[in-house]
Amino acid sequence: MTAPSEKPIAIVTGAAQGIGLGIARALALASHRVMMADIDQDRLGQSARAIQAEGGEVVPQPLDVTKPDDWDRALATVGARWGGLDVLVNNAGISPRGTAESTDLALWDLTLAVNLKGAWLGAKSALPWLKKSRGVILNIGSTRSTRPMPGLFSYVVSKAGLWGMTRQLAVEYLHAGVRCNMIAPGWVDTANERLLQARHGRPDFPAGVSNLTTPEQVGAAAVYLASPAARTISGVILYLDSGLHVADEAGMVFFPESRALPFPQRIDEA
Repeated sequence: MTAPSEKPIAIVTGAAQGIGLGIARALALASHRVMMADIDQDRLGQSARAIQAEGGEVVPQPLDVTKPDDWDRALATVGARWGGLDVLVNNAGISPRGTAESTDLALWDLTLAVNLKGAWLGAKSALPWLKKSRGVILNIGSTRSTRPMPGLFSYVVSKAGLWGMTRQLAVEYLHAGVRCNMIAPGWVDTANERLLQARHGRPDFPAGVSNLTTPEQVGAAAVYLASPAARTISGVILYLDSGLHVADEAGMVFFPESRALPFPQRIDEA
């Protein structure tokens, strides 16, 4: 890690809003210097200014995680500005609906590109820096990384792949001192999640949900896993889902009640 007298340096993808913003803010307020990366430049600038107003040291960076050139520019920028990197948070992701049959090739390619390929490109670009600092990679997964749900085909596959990547990176870079872990939230109440649920017939989300996680809680977990206190933790999945991964409820698939079918037949939520 960066010398104790210096602030650690982090990159957080998908940092303009939601979970990514919660992580970026938590790291910044815990004395990290944070590059906030996102494809949505307008919202990213607003979010960065809000954290700066709270005293956080952050800089916005345009980044499409699916493009290697964007990653090269981001790493060159963080290196030129702060001289290194200690923490990479692969948070950018999408969560489209669809079954194996209703998911088309374009949706499959997009989901895997953003949720899985993007994280690999980030790790690939950041590892030369992280090996120098003996740093940390945090991948933001989901309860669905290990506990599938009908109607989330490409999303579940991508997050399961991200869990496999997490363990593989932990193994490959163990002796280089680079740790890699996954944070797996359950249902998170964000603006994007509310819009997504509304499109699928649940405009009152999150009414009735008992397993909500907040972006602030995900941020707090990221701060801990990025800290020296977690130095011996690598290759693990940290569930932030109020036990949802061990006590799931089939009825938590949010689609119009008129189309609801008993589990496991509820497979038409395209």
